Amino acid sequence: MRKYLCAMSAMVCVLLITGCSSVEKKADSKCPEGDKAKQEAAAADLAKRKELAEKLIPTLKIGDSVTRYFDQIKKSQMDVLSRQLKGKSQQDAEEINRSATELMNKEMSWNNLKESFVNLYAEAFSAEELDALIKFYDSPIGKKLVDKQPEIQQKSTGLTFKLRSEIMMKVHKATREIIEKQQKAAAAKAPVKDPTVQTSPPLPVPAAPGAKNVIPLK
Repeated sequence: MRKYLCAMSAMVCVLLITGCSSVEKKADSKCPEGDKAKQEAAAADLAKRKELAEKLIPTLKIGDSVTRYFDQIKKSQMDVLSRQLKGKSQQDAEEINRSATELMNKEMSWNNLKESFVNLYAEAFSAEELDALIKFYDSPIGKKLVDKQPEIQQKSTGLTFKLRSEIMMKVHKATREIIEKQQKAAAAKAPVKDPTVQTSPPLPVPAAPGAKNVIPLK
C-alpha cells in the first residue's frame, strides 16, 4: 500500500517539481555571477512576472479547469484501487481508501498546484506580455472567450472526429478508384488470346528404363 500511495504522490508532484527551478534558472542565466546589479534586476523582473501571473490565472479560470481534471483522475484512481482491494477485509479496505483519498485531496488541491502554474506563466511570458494578457482577459470579449472555451473544446472534439471520418472516406474512395484504374490499364495491356487457336497438348518425355512415371514437357 505504501508503494501505491507513493506512486500516486509522485504522479501528482511531477508538475510541482518542474516549475520553480526552471523559472529561477531563467532569471539567473541572464546575470553573470557576481554582477549584483543585474542579479537584483533579474530577481525584480521575476517577482514582477510572478505577481502578474497570479493576477492572470484567475481570469483564465485555470483553477476550475485543473480541479475538474484532477477530480476525474481521483475518481479513476479510486476505481482502480477498489478493484485492487478485492479480497481484503472491509476494515482494511476502508483504511486504505481513506488514506488514499486524503493524500489525493491534499496533493491534487488547487492550493497545492497553483504555484506551479504561476511559475509556468511567469516563465513563458514577459511582464509586458502578462500585463497585456490581463487587460485582454479582463475585457468583455476576453471574458466571453474564457467562458466559451469549455463548450468550444467539447464541440471541437466532435467536429474533429466528424471531419476525420469524412476525410478518410474520401481517401478510401480515391484509393479504390486508382486501384481500379490501374487494374483496367493492366488488363488492357495483357495479350488477348485467340479462342480459335488450339494449343497442342504437351509432348510426353520418353520414360527412362525402369521408370514408372512419365513427365510431360511444358
